Amino acid sequence: MAGLFPNVTSEYTFGGKTHTNLVISEGAAPAEKFIVSKTNTVTPWTYEFGPEGQQNVVLAKGKIVEAVGVEFDRETGRNVTAIREAQAGSKRAIGVNHHNVYKKRRDGMNGGDATVITRNYIEVPLFEATGGADAAANTAVASSAATAMKFGAAYGAKDSIQPGDFVKVGVDGNFVKLDTAVDSPFEIIGQALAVERDLPPAGFLQYYTEMANPELEAVLKAMSNAPSPGGNGKDAGAYPYGYPHTIKGWKPEFEELLMGKGFGKGIPFLTDGFFKSREKRSFLIDDVYSAVANTGNVEAVRENGNMTVTGNDVVVDADSRNAALFIKLHHPIDKTVAKEDQVKVSYLDGNAANAAKSMLSEDVFIDYTNNMVILYLEAGMSLKDVRIEANLTVDPIAGIPTEWDYAGSVGAVRILLQR
Repeated sequence: MAGLFPNVTSEYTFGGKTHTNLVISEGAAPAEKFIVSKTNTVTPWTYEFGPEGQQNVVLAKGKIVEAVGVEFDRETGRNVTAIREAQAGSKRAIGVNHHNVYKKRRDGMNGGDATVITRNYIEVPLFEATGGADAAANTAVASSAATAMKFGAAYGAKDSIQPGDFVKVGVDGNFVKLDTAVDSPFEIIGQALAVERDLPPAGFLQYYTEMANPELEAVLKAMSNAPSPGGNGKDAGAYPYGYPHTIKGWKPEFEELLMGKGFGKGIPFLTDGFFKSREKRSFLIDDVYSAVANTGNVEAVRENGNMTVTGNDVVVDADSRNAALFIKLHHPIDKTVAKEDQVKVSYLDGNAANAAKSMLSEDVFIDYTNNMVILYLEAGMSLKDVRIEANLTVDPIAGIPTEWDYAGSVGAVRILLQR
């Protein structure tokens, strides 16, 4: 023994002990057990795509987290490091949460532990607002949009984050630009190296964004099933948009669409920019769309039956029967919201001292195929300032990655973490 270890005094007597433990893991994702602190302020929310039984998120992927000391862990019976979604301006941020952490249940095999990344190069959606000259107000609006997205994001006023800027903890554990003249260097969580604001980003999907299939559009428009308002010898024809009496056979183009080959507008809900384009709009029926200015919401207004339409006002003849007003919208109606919230119609009743009224739901029909709102009207009605409130998808951009496809998102920022 003494020959092998010269400092050992004898074969049975030692002057010390071994000391070999030092490096626990690499620092990019420290191999440490973390539990979600009882002081975490996140209200659990449902992520439908999470594992079965583990969909209540208490700490979202991409959020900046901070250490708050140690807390008792009931699974191990030990005090371990507790983390929570970082508070704005925190100097105790330790990194970014790598994946969703779900709510744990006693004696249940669910929940999981957090993994904190500290030096990775990450990408998060970027939210900006340009509502006015007040940068602080725009930042607040962008912050609200980022918060609504639920996952980790960066936000600020227009063009506020540029490559080379340092970022810190903002509202709800999201990234915001560091003010080097005021903020402490201990607040730095990373540095932006790239900012993507050109939508869609360069990539293979750009090949498809300009594709159009007029024949396919014609097939879809020929499939309307709008209820006829009826007709008599006095009123106009029941189908002013030329609906066919029968549906012809399937077209090859439509079969291709069913098979997943109709990429002209992107893959629905994945690469078509649907979620970013959702808007709730309120407009009068004479708000005619202009392709030059890209403003307006109504393509055309046509009547069935004897009536007079002047701007936003509609007067139905006293002896008219089965009258209907066909209002074709420019932007597609969002069918993912509750049906009763998709379209609402209001007006001022010219026969009742301009009292404000709403159309009954049974008198409003939505023709999804032709993107029309159809109002079924009674004889003698006088409607002024007919207004439509609708949830629409406004100018979706095909080719936007799903991680950027949120209302208010202008692209993404790539950040080199520095913790």
